[in-house]
Amino acid sequence: MANDFVTEASLREPAAGTVLKPASLALSVGDLKKYRISKRESQEKFWGRFGVTQSSGSRFETGLAIPAPVALLLKLYVNGKLNDGDLLG
Repeated sequence: MANDFVTEASLREPAAGTVLKPASLALSVGDLKKYRISKRESQEKFWGRFGVTQSSGSRFETGLAIPAPVALLLKLYVNGKLNDGDLLG
């Protein structure tokens, strides 16, 4: 391999011939807030299902990096692989 590093550009722009499935796409920061609002949920209710406080959820919606475990749960939830019942502690 000529370059073992993954650049931000390579994550945004798929290589020629690569097919991206909708489930593999991540939500952008703006999309997270829009998704939560489309569900008509408060930050407290929405983020609480992932074990996140309202305060942290607000920060995630404005661009703070989401921890990997939360990001994984969020991605599975948005793509319909998990539901509210699956996320109950």
